[in-house]
Amino acid sequence: MSLQADLTDLLLTDPGLADLVGPRITWGRRAPGEGLPALVLMRVGATRDYHMKGVTALRRTRIQAEILATTLAEAGEVEAVMIDRLDGVRGPHGGTDFRGLFVEALRDGLDTDRDGSG
Repeated sequence: MSLQADLTDLLLTDPGLADLVGPRITWGRRAPGEGLPALVLMRVGATRDYHMKGVTALRRTRIQAEILATTLAEAGEVEAVMIDRLDGVRGPHGGTDFRGLFVEALRDGLDTDRDGSG
C-alpha cells in the first residue's frame, strides 16, 4: 500500500474518529456532496534522507489535515480525537513503517462562500 492509504487506514482504525468522520477522509480535495465532518489530507512537503553512500529509505513527509465541520465545536472534537490517534505513533502499519508521527502546528480558520456567507 501507499503512505496515503496506510495513513488513512491508521486514522480509520480509531473507533472514535471513524464514528465522527466515517469514510469522509480524502486526499487533495473533498468529494462533491460529501457530508460533514470530513478530513481532507494533503502532502505539503517531503524530504529525503542522505548519508555518504547515497539516499536512504527514510522520508520526512509533512501532511496537512483540514478538518471540515459545520461548527467549531464539532471541528474541535475531530481535532482532539485525531491528535490522540496520531501524535507519537511509531511502527509499521500496512506497508508503511512510521518512524514517528508528530503534530507540529495547529491553526483555526473559517471557510466562506463566494458571497461572503459562512
